Amino acid sequence: MNRRTLDLAVPMVFAAAIALAVILDAGGTTVRAVAVVGGISVGLYYAALRKNLKQ
Repeated sequence: MNRRTLDLAVPMVFAAAIALAVILDAGGTTVRAVAVVGGISVGLYYAALRKNLKQ
């Protein structure tokens, strides 16, 4: 995957994970955990991992 594809895929997967947790009626703690872990992952991608990928 190139960087342009990941720039679209990473936030979409994050949004899908939160939506799935809400749709499956997970408890508030689960949704918060998904949001925190996903938010950290998206931040890590944009802050560090993206720099090492080819365009």
